[in-house]
Amino acid sequence: MTTAIVLAVTALGWIGWALAGPLGTSPVVTVFVCWTGLAGSVLLFVHPAPAVCWFTVFACLDAGATRPARIGLPLAGACCAILVAGYLLGRGDLLATLAAVTGVAYVVGTSRRDHARAATLAERGRIAAELHDILGHSLSALSLQIEAASAALDTADDRERALAHLTRAARLTRSGQEETVAAVRTLRDGAVGVHDLVRNLIDASGMAVGLTVHGKPRPLSAATGMAVYRLLQEALTNASKHAPGGHAEVILSYLPDRLTVTVDNATAGGADVVSGGQGLPVMRERITRIGGTLATGAAGGRWRVEAQVPA
Repeated sequence: MTTAIVLAVTALGWIGWALAGPLGTSPVVTVFVCWTGLAGSVLLFVHPAPAVCWFTVFACLDAGATRPARIGLPLAGACCAILVAGYLLGRGDLLATLAAVTGVAYVVGTSRRDHARAATLAERGRIAAELHDILGHSLSALSLQIEAASAALDTADDRERALAHLTRAARLTRSGQEETVAAVRTLRDGAVGVHDLVRNLIDASGMAVGLTVHGKPRPLSAATGMAVYRLLQEALTNASKHAPGGHAEVILSYLPDRLTVTVDNATAGGADVVSGGQGLPVMRERITRIGGTLATGAAGGRWRVEAQVPA
């Protein structure tokens, strides 16, 4: 009779926990978690059996993973104390084992919480880095266009050239805004169809750029998608800077386990000019960080950048 009553009380706590589950870490859910854990421990004290240990184990696991230590630690301690008391009172050696399992469940839960917290911090850092790069690139280009417009008015009173620079500045502003939104959406959703971003980048480059796709396109992870996007952005920026008015080719080749990204463009001043600066080391670092490789080189008056990334 006692076992049936305690089982019913424990089951009510479990049902309440299940029904209130969508409320997450609210006080209501916390009450049901503690109810289930403590009632489950009493149930094991009354009826030591592995079949009914899951109430206590899952409650302590959840307490470690989602509840603050001021709640989770006392709950796990109380559950273990009830089971140890049962063992000391001679209600079965199984209770000592279950007490240890309950303690381990709480520790595993806290480890999961720490891992999730570390992943969140890493993701925030990655988002901050992406936004820093986007804004730095956009604002630098915008500043150059505004300065050029000012110079056109001050030195030659060339209103048409100044207007052209201001038009370009407005386009860069819109492009930077769209890129920021795309980056946030990409990092939030965790996957990206890189083609939409690439087409926007080509449209904003001001160059004649051909896009060729081999294989069946598929979504990429956020990290890979943004690395590919940054690679193309840097390569096309270099092409536009060192061979203005030239033609570039972008080739995306989807293989079973990777994506090959190729940018091929004419050079106006030789490979040494195109490959100078900090752009190439930054590109290589980004690609290496996601487990890819980057190769660059000049041949026949053209500059080629080729990356292979896992996909």
